[in-house]
Amino acid sequence: MGIGSGRVALWCPLGQDASQPFGQDAGSTPAAIATLTGWWDASGLDGVRTGSGIQPTSWNTAFVSVTDRSSTGLPLLSYSSNGSVSPVIVPRLDGLLGGAGLTVSATGATCPDLHPDLGFLIPRDVFPNNGTWTFYLVWSRPNWRQNSGKDSDPITLLSIHGAPVLQADGANGQNRLNLLSTGQSLTLATSLSRRHTHSIVLRYDNQQRFDVWLDSTKVINGASLTIPTGSGPNLLLHDGSARGSAQCWFHEAASWSNALGDNDIATLLAFASRWKRGPRRGVLLVLNGQSNAINYALQDGAAKLLAQGAAWYTGALAYNVLATTGNPSSYTMQSGHGIYLAVNRTYPGSFLNDPGDGSDPSTWQLGQDGNAVAQAIGQLSTEDRQDVCALVWPWNESDSLRNYQEKATFAAAARRFLSLERAMLAAVPTQLPLVWWNAIPYGSAGGIQMHREVVAEAAAEQAQNVWVANPQTSDSNARGSSWDSATGIAVGGDSAHRDSLDNQRFARLAAPVVARALMSAGRADTITAIPPGIPLHGGPIISHAYKASATTVILTIQHDSGTDLKVPLRAASGAGFAVMDGGTPGYPGPVVPASACSRLDPTHLQLTLAQALTSISSDCKLYYPYGSASIGRGSAVTDNYSELAKPAGWDIATDLGSAWSLNFPLAATAAPISLSDTAQ
Repeated sequence: MGIGSGRVALWCPLGQDASQPFGQDAGSTPAAIATLTGWWDASGLDGVRTGSGIQPTSWNTAFVSVTDRSSTGLPLLSYSSNGSVSPVIVPRLDGLLGGAGLTVSATGATCPDLHPDLGFLIPRDVFPNNGTWTFYLVWSRPNWRQNSGKDSDPITLLSIHGAPVLQADGANGQNRLNLLSTGQSLTLATSLSRRHTHSIVLRYDNQQRFDVWLDSTKVINGASLTIPTGSGPNLLLHDGSARGSAQCWFHEAASWSNALGDNDIATLLAFASRWKRGPRRGVLLVLNGQSNAINYALQDGAAKLLAQGAAWYTGALAYNVLATTGNPSSYTMQSGHGIYLAVNRTYPGSFLNDPGDGSDPSTWQLGQDGNAVAQAIGQLSTEDRQDVCALVWPWNESDSLRNYQEKATFAAAARRFLSLERAMLAAVPTQLPLVWWNAIPYGSAGGIQMHREVVAEAAAEQAQNVWVANPQTSDSNARGSSWDSATGIAVGGDSAHRDSLDNQRFARLAAPVVARALMSAGRADTITAIPPGIPLHGGPIISHAYKASATTVILTIQHDSGTDLKVPLRAASGAGFAVMDGGTPGYPGPVVPASACSRLDPTHLQLTLAQALTSISSDCKLYYPYGSASIGRGSAVTDNYSELAKPAGWDIATDLGSAWSLNFPLAATAAPISLSDTAQ
């Protein structure tokens, strides 16, 4: 809750917990069960080997085999119909546990889009025709088959002697999991979801009878089936044909040379509980806005980066965005359009229809743009609609051209459109958070200030479930500008639009905040709590401004997840800091920029102003930044988050790449901060 002067206090305990329900070993391993003939575990880096026979040092590394942890010592090998595909070891597919597979690029596909011809070969026959055996497998299906040429066909999870034995229905099936043999089929389940993780245990005795456990439940007891007797390969997640991959992640498999007793089965099932099994969730974000949102989502790939980061934090198995434009009647973004008509009705916008009769915005209905959003959402499949977990508004341009005095109307209109959009998904606020950004440096001074205040005030009202995922966006450059990384000076470009690199950086910075929004709405998957040390709010804030003299202001900084302050590039010359010497946001007085900024200690900055202030302290208002002033890429004061050690398993840069290693910028002032005559 806000307590004035830009300060916040907790209204309830923080939702943090260092423990994780999945990703921890649970009980004895398969190696503790006698007659083990193979155990292949791809949950971590130590389970795979590269072509040179060494363990990878980092995730997302190609490998050729999964190590056999049994005494047999025969590794699981990658398989494709033409022998040319190498899998990759991938992190955090089920809680903190990873798996093996290969993501390929496909326009418009729900991510990840897995390779259509990758599976795994068991290098010895662990399924004797006339013997007894037990087999265990854990897999995850992130999506229906995509771009395989066989998208609607059943998928083969286990092929014995060249014939499918375990098969799941595809998109056009009946959600079944079937156990197959010559001329026979047994249905093990009829509720297999599009997106899931499951374990299965097959026990085959000397009377050619099957017992089957799906996850922790015995689903088949003593069924008489004959296993195939051919001479083909034993495969996992592939049927042996061209493009015959199940397009699933491989997690773990094990085999035994006898039909395990019930006590051993109980031991195995206890170990398998380290995996979260059953239906899994995806992250699907709906993007609204105008040209900057279009660039963000469709040109720069920032929207999918945001979804990917949120999926990483929440342990979701898949991610995607709904962000479209150009269709005359079905789209979510429209270039140049505000929430409603702007600047005396001369600037377009019809997400919400203002009838122009002075009526309360809470009674306004959808306009042409809003109806197009409704149609785009309505065209989603039922499954995709269930995946929609947040609305994202990288959006403020036309709305920041309004007068400050329009604040009440704009605030009411924004809430009205938000409520109508949630209704399109039959969601109440607690189920569907809105993620908004702090205004980019475009618009009139009063309009931008109005927009910043409206966003912050909506976020402060718990019932609205609004999150400011990027509390600072002025630390960005004009689109297409030429930027000198040594000086922080950018030249040229399109000042109305943010640069591609900045949009991508905004997405990465917003990911932990969006993840917390999803967790608060109960939309996490295998990870439901974030440990201490991960950003809560998206960066430090200014909590106090002390006027030490007419030209000197001391700022107290409240850290989010950092422990120190950095004053890089143009930040040292005071970029972005300004004090309004009397006046109000609606009727501004003289604006005095800072000429220097220096770090005093980990929580204090000293500003030097370009000229002396003349008003009493309480009438002097600190801004960071004022209006459409641009701080520029790399020139904001930041914390030192990238340099700090992360909790085990929680370094996103290690998993997703070095571009995710970032310091978080000092938040913009949502409302101006009155200067104080006291240091604290």
